[in-house]
Amino acid sequence: MDDELNIDPRETDYLDHIDMYQAINFYELRTQLADLGFNEDLLLNELRSMVTANTEKLLHDIYIQQGGADFALSFKKEKNSGYQLYCIDASMDIPGKVNNQVMQYFQPDVPVSTATELLRLSLFVRNDHDPFMPLNLQESQAYIHLLKTNHVMNDQNLSYLQKQLLNLGFGEKVNDELEKNIKSGKKEFTLATEQEYNKQSVDYTLHYKAGDQNDMYFFNKYDASLRDKDMQQTFYLNKGSGITAKEAYNLMEGRAVHKQLENLEGEKYNAWIIIDKENKTENGNFKLRPFTDGWNYKPERAIDKLDIVGINEEGARDKLMKSLEKGNRHQVTAMKDGKEVKLYLEANPAEHRVNLTNWKGEAQQLEHYKKPELKAENKKDQKQAQAQEDAQAKKQSRKRGAKMSV
Repeated sequence: MDDELNIDPRETDYLDHIDMYQAINFYELRTQLADLGFNEDLLLNELRSMVTANTEKLLHDIYIQQGGADFALSFKKEKNSGYQLYCIDASMDIPGKVNNQVMQYFQPDVPVSTATELLRLSLFVRNDHDPFMPLNLQESQAYIHLLKTNHVMNDQNLSYLQKQLLNLGFGEKVNDELEKNIKSGKKEFTLATEQEYNKQSVDYTLHYKAGDQNDMYFFNKYDASLRDKDMQQTFYLNKGSGITAKEAYNLMEGRAVHKQLENLEGEKYNAWIIIDKENKTENGNFKLRPFTDGWNYKPERAIDKLDIVGINEEGARDKLMKSLEKGNRHQVTAMKDGKEVKLYLEANPAEHRVNLTNWKGEAQQLEHYKKPELKAENKKDQKQAQAQEDAQAKKQSRKRGAKMSV
């Protein structure tokens, strides 16, 4: 007959004690759930009990774990047609967080595999969809595609920000916290870290903020403070680059740093900069004082006069210059009266010189550490200058004597 059900009698033998409507309802639900990927024996037992129970209860939920997710299958009893699956509530625990889950409601056409894939992606990607608005299969697949795209973007964003931290000298200390905050979907957040230079501790607070479209995070500035001194300063980044963590320490210590800067028109220029501790901006930050190329400060003029041990070795001079440009207090060994002396050099653009100090921090004169040939030239120049001065004095003396004899 055309209306005869295509049911294998062997599959319904255990339902002989109930009516045919319940048998059909059970078979249809079991087939539907199996097609969706729900095929646990526990589920079938629960399903059989629900269908065969002579109760006036119109709504019934069956709970089951499958594919690493928790499911609540919601059924509604319809008049003359038995129970119908009308909603699937799926949730998944967030690793490392107690009593915290991602969840989503689905319509009855969404299989287990699709639901669990969407939940797993939601663990790693900010999910702005209302979880209480049930998704059908087509909507779920479209949303999975979106989450996968966002997941790739998040990974790229995270990788970029982690490389930025390395380039700025903050290392990998905050990588895990950075990843957690990006996944959380916060509009903005801060990360705390610290570094130690020359046995001095510096505390940093890194500021991150999501873009206008909430698709990418940006590292725009950080606060730095010397723990043992009352000195704090905020350093702003431009397109992911700027003052490094070590350079920030050097600037706060009073030294100069050489950087490539950009003006309001986007034009790039090079300048030595120092923190101007006599002037502040409106937000309380110390101003940065630049010395551009027009200032004509070239520390190599002083460096090339010093009798530095090993300075002619390959790369030694460049290494020294780069260290000074980063604002470091660079140690060298120089010759003084035939003896080796440890010196510390610092760039000083404001006074057009290089600061020289010994290991005690006492200021030293460049003249005492000049190359031998320059010392000889200097003595020759001094003798010539003295001779000219003596000759001028004798000339003046003869003029006075001539006037007196008149």
